[in-house]
Amino acid sequence: MSIVAITGVSGYIGTRLLHQLEDDPEVQKIVGIDVKTPQGDFNKLEFHRLDVRDPRIFELLKSKKVKEVIHLAFIVNPLHDDALMHDIDVRGSKNVLDATAACEAEHLIVASSTSAFGAFPDNPEFLTENDPPRRQPNYTYASDKYEVEKLIERFKEENPNIGVAVVRPCIVYGPNVDNYLSRFLLRLPFLPTTAKAMPEMQFVHEDDVATVFRKIYDQKKVGFFHAIGEGVIGVEEISKLLGKRIINFPEKLIYPAIDILWKLHAPLIEGPSGMIDFIRYRWVASDHLTREALNHQPQYSSREVVEIMIKTHKKR
Repeated sequence: MSIVAITGVSGYIGTRLLHQLEDDPEVQKIVGIDVKTPQGDFNKLEFHRLDVRDPRIFELLKSKKVKEVIHLAFIVNPLHDDALMHDIDVRGSKNVLDATAACEAEHLIVASSTSAFGAFPDNPEFLTENDPPRRQPNYTYASDKYEVEKLIERFKEENPNIGVAVVRPCIVYGPNVDNYLSRFLLRLPFLPTTAKAMPEMQFVHEDDVATVFRKIYDQKKVGFFHAIGEGVIGVEEISKLLGKRIINFPEKLIYPAIDILWKLHAPLIEGPSGMIDFIRYRWVASDHLTREALNHQPQYSSREVVEIMIKTHKKR
């Protein structure tokens, strides 16, 4: 029986994973780490209220004899303080990686994102699990994911005895999710774009993401994996489902305008202008290798996830 530590345990992926591991007879104890308490009753959970940057994580993992670490703790919704967001995401990840090595864990699973590839005009039609990430300098979340993947590269070189898996989900949604990406689509009275861009996008259900993590955990897999929904959905199709118009703005106008509104804490603007690149350029990933390695088939399509998003928003 194993003892597994999960950072970001109270998040939507962490909570779904908790439910799955709670019923696993091979799991003896779950050491949960987060700044807020998970909702629900979990018999195997031993919760510790800690920031991922806290050095006490070293002693915690050692004293509990943790052999499996699942690192899910990241800031998803953009902060107006870029330095703080970077510190939590990157320095926090470095702290968790170092603690994983110090406790002599056997397996590490880290949540990255397909945004680590960046949204660029020269992206291939499909980004594979083996394609290298590229830094998106104008978007802190994506840039931090790129930097964390670079930390993981060094970690693997320095700790060859620890199996490492990296999971890159696309845009995640589900009944338990309320993030700025969904609010961006749902609250604005229109969908903004520029250069008349109509790229295809991907969405994934929170349960499908949790299942990818669970299968990697069960099978002790290493390498890079993609958690994405079946198929893609175009911006034009999203606008029809939402019943909203697409308004095309000049590039010279929309980027500085959003940055000004973001700095002014304007309502409905929940991120800097870099997020426009992600509805302007294609950044669609393939999960072919993930399906083969894990015998995995997502339950939900990208379109179905968007439909769930709309229905959930209406209920709220």
